[in-house]
Amino acid sequence: MEFTEGNYTLVTEFILLGFPTRPELQIVLFLLFLVLYGMILTGNIGLMLLIRTDPQLQTPMYFFLSNLSFVDLCYSSVIVPKMLINFLSVNKSISYYGCALKFYFFCTFADTESFILAAMAYDRYVAICNPLLYTVVMSRGICIRLIVLSYIGGNLSSLVHTSFAFILNYCDKNVMNHFFCDLPPLLKLSCTDTSLNEWLLSTYGSSVEIICFIIIITSYYFILLSVLKICSAGGRKKTFSTCASHLTSVVIYQGTLLFIYFRPRSVYAPNTDKIILVFYTIIIPMLNPLIYSLRNKDVKDAEKKALQSKQPDTGTGDFDVKRSIPLLRSTRVYDGDGIWSLYVKEVPVSPNSGFKERTSLVIGLIFWYQTTSINSHLSFCDLCYSTAIGPKMLVDIFGKNKSIPFFACALQFFISCTFADSECVLLAVMAFDRYKAISNPLHYTAEMSSKVCFLLMAGVYLVGTADALLHTTLAFRLCFCGSNEINHFFCDLPPLFFLSCSNIQVNQLVLFTIFGLIELSTISGVLVSYGYIISSVLKIRSAEGRLKAFSTCASHLTAVAIFQGTMLFTYFRPSSSYSLDQDKMTSLFYTLVIPMMNPLIYSLRNKDVKAALQKLKNKWCF
Repeated sequence: MEFTEGNYTLVTEFILLGFPTRPELQIVLFLLFLVLYGMILTGNIGLMLLIRTDPQLQTPMYFFLSNLSFVDLCYSSVIVPKMLINFLSVNKSISYYGCALKFYFFCTFADTESFILAAMAYDRYVAICNPLLYTVVMSRGICIRLIVLSYIGGNLSSLVHTSFAFILNYCDKNVMNHFFCDLPPLLKLSCTDTSLNEWLLSTYGSSVEIICFIIIITSYYFILLSVLKICSAGGRKKTFSTCASHLTSVVIYQGTLLFIYFRPRSVYAPNTDKIILVFYTIIIPMLNPLIYSLRNKDVKDAEKKALQSKQPDTGTGDFDVKRSIPLLRSTRVYDGDGIWSLYVKEVPVSPNSGFKERTSLVIGLIFWYQTTSINSHLSFCDLCYSTAIGPKMLVDIFGKNKSIPFFACALQFFISCTFADSECVLLAVMAFDRYKAISNPLHYTAEMSSKVCFLLMAGVYLVGTADALLHTTLAFRLCFCGSNEINHFFCDLPPLFFLSCSNIQVNQLVLFTIFGLIELSTISGVLVSYGYIISSVLKIRSAEGRLKAFSTCASHLTAVAIFQGTMLFTYFRPSSSYSLDQDKMTSLFYTLVIPMMNPLIYSLRNKDVKAALQKLKNKWCF
């Protein structure tokens, strides 16, 4: 399908040729790739579950390995299902935005894998060169930061290539000699100058690979020096064997990647590259679980344990605190400052402990809210989206030149939309956190563990990024033909729609549905959480206790009411009632005033924050 815009025709879908062969061979290829994909799913999901459930595999190396399996699973799943459908389907088309989304996710996970392989090399270096400090240097916090940075690096790289690839015009040809949307075949179809895209691929893309490659080479150089100092040949062989799996993955993955993307465009051969990309996108994700399991004694032992039936626990003499804690549920007191305390009670030891006598335990367990950590993310979101808007606005107040480049406008909107959407979801997560703390205080630390909080935060930023990417891609593919003066102080959707000379019905529909869905789900989450909170608080007998419990939620409710109310007023009105001057004031409130107020709202009513500020003041003064 094509869409005429002015004097040229825009492509709205692409046709993926895949592997053009006889019909009977298409069925054979379908069955072959279906088996390979089944092996990818079985191998990677099985390895992730094994690492998750086996206590012996709770180490940094296997933490990185589980993330490697997740990335392999994701980028192969982006490509293979559509490829399998095309083997049996006459219609091999893919929509323009479907193609962009497929390339974005593929590029994200492929680049993330490069960073994870580099992190794994650093982990091996620390384990072999500094074994005594290994648990300190590669703590859980450090490992999580390395993985988060890997995903951020992959997202940024993918965002750059996707944005620049899909702002090109595709005028006449829409038949892609490939089995998925990849950059080289896309650039061949474009009717505009692709020199900038090729330069980005060879510089920005290669810089990612070079950085990862340097980290890997440097790590293994120091590993080699350390291993050569080992006197026994058996010791050297055993140490090298721990790195063999990783080195095999690096050579296969990085070698294929460099061959495909870092060659002159003149030597690009579609048919040859399709075969190599099958190896890269399907064979490697299938091989990685085998490479890391067949040569790894720990993984093989864990597999044997998983296959064997669990033996009954005969007891070891150790006291099981987790089994004893439920016996304390009758002794809890709420002090109004986010703390639930458990007091003394006669508790029997675990029945399987091997002891016959009973013991008296004095347990004082204090469960602090995880809210402190979550509040820091709220502050981070406020800081980011206000920083995307505030500095440029201040410059424009005093400057004569108030222009902003097209791509800078797109970037400003993308960043502000990402963190504004993330804050919407984050406020719902904070409501859920308060529900767990007040309604289930004894299980709070287990249910809101650091891992659960990390996954919730990752989901928050993922939703924000995905929504911002969708709106940015749709908005900046429109044609802006006439006036280029935006009656606003930053690049926002409603004033941009006023300038467009294209049909904006799709954009308005997406804004009302996708963003509306986010708002509806987050507000519903907040209301449901507070419904259960009110139900729990009303069971407290003393009026003072109820007042203290409600007071801990006042700050969050204030932030939700201000932020969500402003967002709903700004974006969920008919375009006919849109007032530029009025909405500028509203936008100013939610982009600058709310980020300024949130720290005050959460600190003035919070005893812990005020105490921390007092400590900091005393430290500076003395």
